[in-house]
Amino acid sequence: MTKVTKIILLLATIGTIHAQELPQLNGYMFNQFIYNPASGGMYDTDFNASFAFRYQWAGTKGAPLSGFFWADHRFRKNSMSIGVLASYDSWGANRNSDFALNYSYIVRLTNKIKLSFGLRAGIGSYQFNKTDLIAYDSDDMLYIRDYVPVNYPKIGGGAQLYGRKFYIGIGFPDLAGFNSDTTVSDARKPFFKKSRNFSLLAGYKLKLSDGLGLYPNVKVHYFGNNQKPLRIDASVLFEITDYFWAGVNYGVLNQNTALMAGTFISSKFRFMYAFEFFLQSRATSGGAFNVHEINLMLQLDDLFAKKNKVVVE
Repeated sequence: MTKVTKIILLLATIGTIHAQELPQLNGYMFNQFIYNPASGGMYDTDFNASFAFRYQWAGTKGAPLSGFFWADHRFRKNSMSIGVLASYDSWGANRNSDFALNYSYIVRLTNKIKLSFGLRAGIGSYQFNKTDLIAYDSDDMLYIRDYVPVNYPKIGGGAQLYGRKFYIGIGFPDLAGFNSDTTVSDARKPFFKKSRNFSLLAGYKLKLSDGLGLYPNVKVHYFGNNQKPLRIDASVLFEITDYFWAGVNYGVLNQNTALMAGTFISSKFRFMYAFEFFLQSRATSGGAFNVHEINLMLQLDDLFAKKNKVVVE
């Protein structure tokens, strides 16, 4: 890779630090919990867990890596759900990790439609490891200075309206607190002027036949501290019920496209893989802007139910 290419990639990395504020998963329709605290308990099963891994710019040193784990459990009698969310991001010399607890309250509007409200609270940690940098000027003050890890609180909320065939929700993942990218720029700002991110997700299930379905979805992100604050993704999945699904996700403004496919490993496990690429030619990248994403999902019923003892007389 030439020196010019490395400089271009470095500048691109700096520009995407803002974008890391909200995860850019192609399988967002299966991981709404990451974006909206109110989505806890929305699935048919009582216990749900998901692991997602995203590798950007494959083959490039210091390429962004992201890992996410979330789990939620719904209490049917109390109309509420609790859950946890853990995430880790690394890009270049940057490291960012978060852990939060989640609570959602579910209101049944009709037999088929529910409205939920969610609240999330946790802590994040940001580190900058300058030993991962290649310094052209070892006397540069940005390289010489010491970087102290930053810990920060995170509080978020959201609301979601959903049924068996549709969902629409808005999430505020960093309603209070601040993150690694706004530690300096937001530190002295009043509460209502701090930079915040918002997410809007919606989808609908179209039944084509008894065993076939079409599943259009849309995701809108607003980044409060970015020069390009809006990101829109539109996707459509074709599903063979309980067996296989495949689809495409398209970034309306970014012109990135992802091909997705998934299968049911068993009645409890689902697996998805997505390959993302850019439609426009990027001569300097040498294909390094490709993205790989995997997702493993677990769904269970009666996980914490007490088993009746069998008495033999």
